[in-house]
Amino acid sequence: MPEEMIDILNSDGTPAGYSRSRTEVHAKGLWHRTVHIWAFDKNGRIVFQQRSHLKENNPNLLDTSCAGHITAGDNSRNAAIRELSEEMGVHKRPEDLEYLFEATHENVLNNKTYFDNEYYDTYKITLSDDEAAHLVPQPGEVDDFIWMTPAEFLEELAKRPEKFVSHPKDYDWIRSLLDKQK
Repeated sequence: MPEEMIDILNSDGTPAGYSRSRTEVHAKGLWHRTVHIWAFDKNGRIVFQQRSHLKENNPNLLDTSCAGHITAGDNSRNAAIRELSEEMGVHKRPEDLEYLFEATHENVLNNKTYFDNEYYDTYKITLSDDEAAHLVPQPGEVDDFIWMTPAEFLEELAKRPEKFVSHPKDYDWIRSLLDKQK
């Protein structure tokens, strides 16, 4: 199976005009685009994915509900729909996604052999009761799903930040949800 190709960005987020393999993107720290999707149930709980223990990066940590690379030539909404299907077994339409914001992420992992420089689009979805009850973790990507209210998440993040993949802008957005309730 050919390796996934990803469109490369300049550091300012503009298209560089060429694509590279996922391996090369992370070996060289090339800027690229990804998506984050936060899935909620009708009661306002958030589902976090527990990354597979087999993952090269951040194994066993709790992460966004769903995330992934935007394949060369694709757009973020289509990538989000694909990732929801692959990682969670959830089938949504592009118009079901609520766009939240764009953010950047720079990270060096795995003893300085893996460079993750990305611009990511963040979306929110609401799952039906049936979808929430029948999530299907993608083998090799996701080991489990954990449900938390925003308050429970922020409490756990404060106590044990090492349990979570670091996404400060995403977590600020979740914090803002509680601020709006006050």
